[in-house]
Amino acid sequence: MSTKKISVVIVDDHKIFRDGLLLLLNNFEFVEIIGEASNGEEFLEVMKVKIPDIVLMDINMPKLNGIEATKIGLEKYPNIKIIALTTFFEEDYVEQMLLAGVEGYMLKRSNLEDFEKAIKKVYKGGCYFSDEIIEIITRNLNKYKEQRNLKLGLPHFTSREKQILELVCKGFNNDQIAESIFLSTKTVEKHKSSLFQKTGTVNTVNLVIYAFKNQLVSF
Repeated sequence: MSTKKISVVIVDDHKIFRDGLLLLLNNFEFVEIIGEASNGEEFLEVMKVKIPDIVLMDINMPKLNGIEATKIGLEKYPNIKIIALTTFFEEDYVEQMLLAGVEGYMLKRSNLEDFEKAIKKVYKGGCYFSDEIIEIITRNLNKYKEQRNLKLGLPHFTSREKQILELVCKGFNNDQIAESIFLSTKTVEKHKSSLFQKTGTVNTVNLVIYAFKNQLVSF
């Protein structure tokens, strides 16, 4: 019996990179490339015909950049999962893309194993950040600290919620968290729902951003 492949759309304004990434991803038997686009506008047109599981989204593109394309795409198609791709350490864009709703953020020069890990992890409901992106977020913690009174006004978290929050920030999905700390998936979902309510966040990525900004976890 054949296993369902993870459908992917590649969005990047450089054809050479798109072709190279397509060639790279063709090494994965579990991936099926169902479309590509050179900018955000083309991406939205592709989405009218084919809805992928995963979108690999460049940031700097003409006509409609990756940030705006991500916002519009997730508003129209909330079930897709977007992994942001970047060439350099564009710190100004990291938080914008995360807040736009991406589930992953990685460098274009990442190796084959990183792309495999990212696609599988995000598809299963987790999130994936390149080590360099984690460093950027960590480096900016001092800036976040200056923008608020240290720990003042933060909600109270139970020890179990703190444990689950740390695993969420490591990219674990609900099933992986449940297996790791010997709980049922439904119990994990209940704790995550409580975390969303206490932090005023609506999804896993926003919860991760909240945790980093308020120094609730460290790596």
